[in-house]
Amino acid sequence: MKRKRFIVTLLTLTALFGAGLTIAGSGMTTAYVVHGIDGDDFALDPNLPVDVFVSGLGCAIPNFRFGDRVGPLSVPAGSYDITISLADATPCAGTDVISVAGVSLEEDANATIIAHRTFDGMTGAGDLLGLGVTASVFSNDFNTAGRGKARVLVQHTAFAPSVDVVVSRNYADPNAPGVTVPGFTNPSADGDALLSQINAEFRPGRWDVALELGGATVFGPDRLRLRPGSVTSIFAVGDFGLGTFQYLIFTDKSSNSGGPGAGLFRGRTR
Repeated sequence: MKRKRFIVTLLTLTALFGAGLTIAGSGMTTAYVVHGIDGDDFALDPNLPVDVFVSGLGCAIPNFRFGDRVGPLSVPAGSYDITISLADATPCAGTDVISVAGVSLEEDANATIIAHRTFDGMTGAGDLLGLGVTASVFSNDFNTAGRGKARVLVQHTAFAPSVDVVVSRNYADPNAPGVTVPGFTNPSADGDALLSQINAEFRPGRWDVALELGGATVFGPDRLRLRPGSVTSIFAVGDFGLGTFQYLIFTDKSSNSGGPGAGLFRGRTR
């Protein structure tokens, strides 16, 4: 049966780690860091604890575990080299896994840095061990949505093909109000970086989120509760083939209702 849905406009685009990445924007940058690599993908500790070293800041995040988010961090705007290593008894002294140089964060920017799987499991940018991992940076739009609405940011950072994202009031009802975003892809897929983040506004309440491939449901639906004046960030992570695919969900207040990064909820849904 055909669902009565419309295609939602992509309001925000994603930027990737690379040579001289710039995120557009008083002398400081607001940053969040997300650990999006499941140790189960490599037959390791599911938490896959790592240490994060940032040039000029030292060993900034020791014992960082899968599914965790750190932030908001207020750091001076500038260019940074970032190295992610396996957690060690001596912080940041373990085996380096991801290393990216020249990450430029501009003043007044608000961004999320996430370590994640590549779209095809092949070696990604900064992937020192050829594990099929990489890191990406997404701009955080914490601006207040329309009156009485909530903002939702969805990022595809999983070892998974391009999919269609469906957000519906009732996924089981083909006539329920909802939206479909086609061609949603991991940013490590060459040429598809602009299709890696969705920025949309919804009325508060309960919504179903599902992923479809070729018209068939491949994940979900999962129930999402949206609160007015909130920004909910959803990161798709893991590996379809290994059954570790899941969402990491973090909800914050919008910038005009408590300031960016005023956390309401942090967690993940499997």
